[in-house]
Amino acid sequence: MVDEWKARPDRPGAVPLLHVQFSEQLARLKLETTWSTSRRNAITLSQEPTLRLVLMLLGKGITMPAHQAAGPLTLHVLSGAVAFRAAGGTVEIGAGELVALEGAIEHEVEALEESACLLTLAGAY
Repeated sequence: MVDEWKARPDRPGAVPLLHVQFSEQLARLKLETTWSTSRRNAITLSQEPTLRLVLMLLGKGITMPAHQAAGPLTLHVLSGAVAFRAAGGTVEIGAGELVALEGAIEHEVEALEESACLLTLAGAY
C-alpha cells in the first residue's frame, strides 16, 4: 500500500520573519512514514516567489538522481556527508560545508552517511 502524500498542516509558513529550529524539524521528519519507508524526507520551510528553503534528510546511500533547478542554489550540509556531482566533477561536502551552483546545471546528490541538508533555491518558482 502506498501512503498518500498529505501537506503538513503545521509547516512553517510565509511570515515576515521565520525562525526554525533544525533539531525539531529533523526529529519530526524522522517520525513520518516517508522516512521509515524510503529513508529520505524533506519539508519546505519557506516558499517565496524568488526564494525557497527546503530541509532535507537523507539516509546513507540514498541518491537524488540527476536533475536541474531553474535558478541558482546552495546546499548546506548540517550533519553527515554527501557527494555532490555537477559539471563533470564530484565534491564531498561534510557538516558545516556548503556548495553553490548556478541555475540550469544538472546535478546529483548522494548521502555518504545519514545527512541533514538545507537546500536554498533562488529564482522564480
